[in-house]
Amino acid sequence: MSKVRMNIEVSADVAAFLDELAQEEGATKTEIVRRALSVMKAYKSQKDKGRSHMGFVSDPSKLDAEIIGILN
Repeated sequence: MSKVRMNIEVSADVAAFLDELAQEEGATKTEIVRRALSVMKAYKSQKDKGRSHMGFVSDPSKLDAEIIGILN
């Protein structure tokens, strides 16, 4: 798979959060952004199927938290 180099600008708060996540995960900032985009891709795939919420569960029989409105 070919790769494309990209540069992005983010706020200082987002940059600090990205640094924190990368350190906690033992990953590069690039890898954290890749993971975040993978979540967005999964959300879009489900939204395209008419499922507009993403949820988190510790018990499969009940929803603990949900994310809505990630994409318009």
